[in-house]
Amino acid sequence: MQFLSLEFLASVAALFALYWLVPRRSWQNSLLTLASLGFLSLFGVAPLVVLVVSTTLEWAIALRLGATDSRNGRRALVALSVLLNLAQLAWFKYGPYVLPPLGLSAVVLKAAVPVGLSFWTLQKMTLTLDVYYRRQPPERNLLRCLLFVSFFPAVLSGPIERAHKLLPQFAEERRWDTRRFSEAVWLIVVGAFHKAVIADNIAVCADSLLKPGSSGLAILVGIWAYAIQIYGDFAGYSYMARGFARLFGIDLTQNFLAPYFTTNLSDFWKHWHISLSGWLTEFIFSPVSMALRRHGTAAVLAATWATFAASGLWHGTGWTYVWWGAIHASGWSVWVLTKPWRKIVKTRYGKQCWPQWVAIFLTFHWVCLGYVFFRAPTSQAALDQIRHLLRGSWNPLALTVDWPILVACASAALWLQWSVSRSRNVFWIFEKSVRFRMGFYLALLMLLLRFYAPSERFIYFQF
Repeated sequence: MQFLSLEFLASVAALFALYWLVPRRSWQNSLLTLASLGFLSLFGVAPLVVLVVSTTLEWAIALRLGATDSRNGRRALVALSVLLNLAQLAWFKYGPYVLPPLGLSAVVLKAAVPVGLSFWTLQKMTLTLDVYYRRQPPERNLLRCLLFVSFFPAVLSGPIERAHKLLPQFAEERRWDTRRFSEAVWLIVVGAFHKAVIADNIAVCADSLLKPGSSGLAILVGIWAYAIQIYGDFAGYSYMARGFARLFGIDLTQNFLAPYFTTNLSDFWKHWHISLSGWLTEFIFSPVSMALRRHGTAAVLAATWATFAASGLWHGTGWTYVWWGAIHASGWSVWVLTKPWRKIVKTRYGKQCWPQWVAIFLTFHWVCLGYVFFRAPTSQAALDQIRHLLRGSWNPLALTVDWPILVACASAALWLQWSVSRSRNVFWIFEKSVRFRMGFYLALLMLLLRFYAPSERFIYFQF
């Protein structure tokens, strides 16, 4: 069941009405838990069982951790949690590649792979990690933990929440708020526009331009199109996830904040998939850099490469994701190593020693280089595209693409990002006049009706 399906929207509408009719918070939580587990069951019973059993084990470890004062005991328990979660990820992600050579069938394993495994596993780990770092006491209510892990707006592709931020919201009374409802509708509408109009229409252009044997110019324009597609697809999902959660009085992490208007890779990862970047920074980059802090810059570089290696492996099993992580790690390393030189240049020539758009242009195209590997089925296919990009034909007359759709989708995506970048607020629409808001909503509705082209799945569902 997809976010933009009539079945899903009708189910959410019915749940929404019932949710705000019941008088008690515990009943609201029970409704959300049943709805979330029921939503997961649509993808199969086996994935649902995996999530419930895994969450129950995590809950038990967190309870034991909260009752233990021994330093060694706490370390052993958190190590057990990390080991179990990494083993779970490795088993389901890499099992299909290991079992056939061993003479075993991977059919059963593939059928049991839970949807959103990579996302909710990281989220589930914070049930224990937040207790270990003493950010909150262990949650004693198992059903609330199940709701935290399986919450239906976020379970498929995030945002990846922390236990100490989301669990307290389930413990609080939630009352109707008209402003919050308006914000929820805005997030759902603008998310649907990003996905069904921008991403799914420009995807046709990206696919046609990035066919094997395409010219150099076609590959360049195709990667630009793919950059818009993956942003519209994933940001659209995240907007809708936040909107659906907000309908029920729950705030999820803002996952995107105009990433293509950032001026360096460090800022890019503070604005792209913010929940994952924050998780990796908090639990991998910071511990590694702190452990090696006496080595200065080398510690930062080691933490950077460890973080992007983990990010690449988290995204997928192919070498293409390893290359993608290496590209971002190397770009970030250059940024770190040139910091003294950049400081001298700024001191001598001022902060604006070169136009901001130059930094944005360079950052965007380094990200696009990573997309070549991120999208390619194999490393060899990605290298072939780069070779054609450098040596292939650059004749613009040879391009066969739907230019009106390509330009319109790219312009809409960049304009919406620019609006967020300028106001630093995804709810910038509420800063405008009522007349502007009504006209903008009407324009979005007309475009949705005219260019609605939903695909079967979101790109990040595969992770």
